[in-house]
Amino acid sequence: EAGQPGGTTLPSARRTLPHSETKITQGSGRSSRCIRAKTPGTWHDSDPTAQVDWSVAVAAWVEATEPILERVAATYNGTIRYEQLRDQLFDETGYRTRSLMTNWISQVLGPVQNATRAEAKPPLTSLVVLTGTGGVGPGYINHEHPAGDFTSDDERQRAAAVDRLTCYRTYCEHVPEDAAPQMTPVYVAKQTRRQKPDPRPRRTCPMCNTVLPASGRCDYCD
Repeated sequence: EAGQPGGTTLPSARRTLPHSETKITQGSGRSSRCIRAKTPGTWHDSDPTAQVDWSVAVAAWVEATEPILERVAATYNGTIRYEQLRDQLFDETGYRTRSLMTNWISQVLGPVQNATRAEAKPPLTSLVVLTGTGGVGPGYINHEHPAGDFTSDDERQRAAAVDRLTCYRTYCEHVPEDAAPQMTPVYVAKQTRRQKPDPRPRRTCPMCNTVLPASGRCDYCD
């Protein structure tokens, strides 16, 4: 969803995977029996067979996100992948969904970004990066660009690096005094592989400026 820090462009409709079956054991010993119950699209660990209201689950995830990101920021150069954030949200709140993460993560990170901006806190969403690129997603916004109006992805990534350093200086006790904004190691590695080395300069004849053959002798002057 454009303008949201969820990191991905979201489709207009939410897709939910087909119901799955969960084994539930009742009783113990010889009297125990297994029944199969269909897991709803969104549920709580306390009762995996009961559908929970979507807004309740999202509210719980939003509330849990900021403390998680503050813990990430407590480690210098720390980041968290979207999948890791999703799993921690599920485990810490007990609310889970089979809806694809790209369909709902902006509903969680958007309110967190708005809250940090309103409370004059660092943009913690800069710590959430894509697994494939090591950078923030195309939907990233920050305090200076609340509409996500970056002129290029390079500008977006550099702004996120500055924002991450702001987070470390706020939440981490051990930040070098001369620390500078840094891209993540994964992002740097990806960019390095994309950059092709400059071709080796071709030798030319000093007399006629013709490109020399492999022999190094000019066909016209030698």
